[in-house]
Amino acid sequence: MKQSQITVAPQVANCRPDGEVLFNAPGQSFGDASQPDIHDAWSAAYVVWADIMGRRRAALAGFLAGSIAALSVTACGGGGGTANNPTIAIAVPVIASPTPVAIPQPLAMGQGPMIGGCEVFPVTAVFNTRIDDLARFPTHASSAIWISNIGSSRALHMDFGSNDNQLNASTYYGIPYNVVDGTATTTAWPSVSFDLNGGGWPDESHCAKPDATHSIAQCSTQLAADRRFPFPNADIIKTESGACNDPASCGDRHVLVVEQGACRLWESYFSYKTNNQWAALATAAWDMKTNMMRPASWTSSDAAGLPVLPLLMRADEATAGEIRHAFRVTFRDNVLAKSYVWPARHAAGGETAGGIPFGALLRLKSDFDIPATWSVQSKAVARAMQRHGAYVADIGSDAYFTGDPNAKWSAATLSELQRITMGSFEFVNIGAITTSPNFKANSFQAAW
Repeated sequence: MKQSQITVAPQVANCRPDGEVLFNAPGQSFGDASQPDIHDAWSAAYVVWADIMGRRRAALAGFLAGSIAALSVTACGGGGGTANNPTIAIAVPVIASPTPVAIPQPLAMGQGPMIGGCEVFPVTAVFNTRIDDLARFPTHASSAIWISNIGSSRALHMDFGSNDNQLNASTYYGIPYNVVDGTATTTAWPSVSFDLNGGGWPDESHCAKPDATHSIAQCSTQLAADRRFPFPNADIIKTESGACNDPASCGDRHVLVVEQGACRLWESYFSYKTNNQWAALATAAWDMKTNMMRPASWTSSDAAGLPVLPLLMRADEATAGEIRHAFRVTFRDNVLAKSYVWPARHAAGGETAGGIPFGALLRLKSDFDIPATWSVQSKAVARAMQRHGAYVADIGSDAYFTGDPNAKWSAATLSELQRITMGSFEFVNIGAITTSPNFKANSFQAAW
């Protein structure tokens, strides 16, 4: 589908009483994709304090005394603004004991999903954050209306399959991903044009510069010949639609690339190579070692401006029995609003009054009883739908979930998951994140 642009006003966001941050005003774009996260130190200090308190309370109940100073930061962070670093005073308990007590080491916070030796964004990223605490993440006030508009009897569709042979393009369903090492062995860093279909969006795209480190730059600031992208070499590249290479009939043709070492994610939309020249309508890049977002109002390889890879159903994870991230889901244009909510950055399509905003979070209800007879893959996917949910990412058919084309997907898995209907889902209020004093509208960070 063609992504149309919507921009937001410099006043940033409408902070609603329910904590939802809604972006829908016309005007100029805002946001700074280069802002670092500032709460890591606070988080680490808190983990240490909590660990000390927990362990010693159990061992020496009644002997602990401590306090934490109040933390004061403005809630519902502003777009493009830079928050002041918060400070926290920690009183370490003094223990009256004749025997010295060793201070325990801080507990590890865990790790996010891994691909190619790279963490697919930090474990604190919203994609990797659990939202199954119903007290913290209640049902969204508009959930019943949105589900009704979609149709509660609408069954899920798994938009991927078990054919991983790109030459059989007619049955090659899903979005694959590539891993490159950045050297000529895997990619020549070819130039990319934005001249397809009357022109793409270089002003909202990221390209690599032709320098030694292939540093990231806004494509429109680079000479056309200097706009590079790590399309993998012809003998190894995997693309949506496989060997199909006709812009008139082969669809969105996403290309997803993980760059090892640098741990950067590169994604392109409507990507075709003709006459030895790559072209795309949009390209995007993220540093997966951080929670930094791209600028607000920018599209990406998705209409919502989100990355695709962190939300992709991957057969390897499902087969292992545990998926620790959210998914990506699409709906038809006439149930979607032309607005977006965090963590989305962009909206597209026509306006639908009271529609579902891009970036809205869908969750499988906690009372959905996952059948014991289901496959390991189906159980893993359904649990992830309950624990992490799925973000509205693009315009498409209703309740289409995206995964990778992989021979490991079983026919039973596809059949079982497609028995679930929209009536078993609810949209989620994530105000617990967006009203936190630690929240930053220009960061994917959702846990502290």
